Amino acid sequence: MWDLVQARFQPDPRTETYRADPVLWAKDRLHRHMWSKQRDIMQSVVQHRRTAVQSCHGPGKSLTAATLAAWWIDTHPFGQAMVISTAPTYAQVHAILWEEIRRAHRLGQLPGRVLRSDEWQTSDGVIVGMGRKPADTDEHGFQGIHRRYVLVILDEACGIPDALWTGVEAVTTNADCRILAIGNPDDPGTTFARNCGPGSGWNTIKISAFETPNFTGELVPSDLRPMLVSPEWVEDARKRWGVDSPLYKSKVLGEFPETSEDTLIPASWIIAAQQRTIEPDTTSQLGVDVARFGADRTVVYHRRGGHVRLYRDWSHAATTETTGRIVAAIRELNVQQVQVDGVGVGGGVVDQLQEQGFPVLDMQAGGAAVDSKKFINARAEWFWRLREMFDPAKGEIDIDPADDELASQLGALRFSYDSRGRIKIEGKDEMKKRGMPSPDRADALMLAYATMIAAPLVAEPSARPLPGW
Repeated sequence: MWDLVQARFQPDPRTETYRADPVLWAKDRLHRHMWSKQRDIMQSVVQHRRTAVQSCHGPGKSLTAATLAAWWIDTHPFGQAMVISTAPTYAQVHAILWEEIRRAHRLGQLPGRVLRSDEWQTSDGVIVGMGRKPADTDEHGFQGIHRRYVLVILDEACGIPDALWTGVEAVTTNADCRILAIGNPDDPGTTFARNCGPGSGWNTIKISAFETPNFTGELVPSDLRPMLVSPEWVEDARKRWGVDSPLYKSKVLGEFPETSEDTLIPASWIIAAQQRTIEPDTTSQLGVDVARFGADRTVVYHRRGGHVRLYRDWSHAATTETTGRIVAAIRELNVQQVQVDGVGVGGGVVDQLQEQGFPVLDMQAGGAAVDSKKFINARAEWFWRLREMFDPAKGEIDIDPADDELASQLGALRFSYDSRGRIKIEGKDEMKKRGMPSPDRADALMLAYATMIAAPLVAEPSARPLPGW
């Protein structure tokens, strides 16, 4: 009789095997191939209480994290284990990681049910997994989790505020708990960066695009290769961002960019602006940086208060065509004012818009600053005021998180001082000398906001009615 009782409560050897080998579990339960760095991450979670993964773009990091979440629930005593995930925004929690968790649950026909509310429940309603986005300052956001086996996943970990890191530590105090922090290494001033550094107590794994199967030739199933970062994407990133760009170092090399005292807008401020939500107001203005031929592009940004987005960009267009596209934008977006870089070829666009009676300002970036004792020219003053809008203490601007080129260009801008102590901003020619692309998007964004902080350098636009209005 005692032998029967012992046999009944003996741990399932298959579960014990899978608990020690999530890669084997993924192969058998999900029929999923994990490439070498994914395997390293999964084994690190088995062996180490804390794992930090600083990763390039597109190596399958969210799929890895979701697979680990499903493995954790399936191989630990059901109802005694818990997976908690968080990310900088609710959209990242819901649409990225938990979408992958839902897919893994379906593929493996795993126990319980995964709801659209980002909860994994047993059949009788016990929660064994949840995705949450507590308030940034709420270090008690995960309080009340009392399970022996807790796995916490910090997705896009660079954007996780300090208070939430504290809250995560508070619910993973026993030896059977694990933390996985994974994301692009965008900001060297974050808790994620410190945890990826030496002496942090975290096991750190770095993934460069050049270590992924499409570069190394590692054997993977043919249907996996299109899902991983490609040589074409990396080459395009090199051309668009430049190898010295903070974005290239983060998204391609998987490295934290170096901090520099002469950086105009810190990476953390740019990330905060990407994550910020400011509702558009009733104003409608355009900032236009004009190019004609060559590698540079004409760029148009549309701002409505603190909310700003790319409208269009194009290349190889005569000034007449550029003017026509701006006229179409004015009518489509009900634009009240257009700020155009009137230096060089942009002057022709300004003239044509003024001739037609449209509300345009000729923005002469090389002209005198309003505060000429502090700034060498208007461009320096306009960019400095834009910098202040990014300052999290003010939080006055909301930029598109998907606009990587803008983020890269903003992060690459440098400032310095002349012999009289006036601020000057690195010019396009100087940036090209150090291998950086022309900051067309950054300039257009600056122009979109320039008139908020400096008087126009030309007369007010004509009061004639707008053609076709």
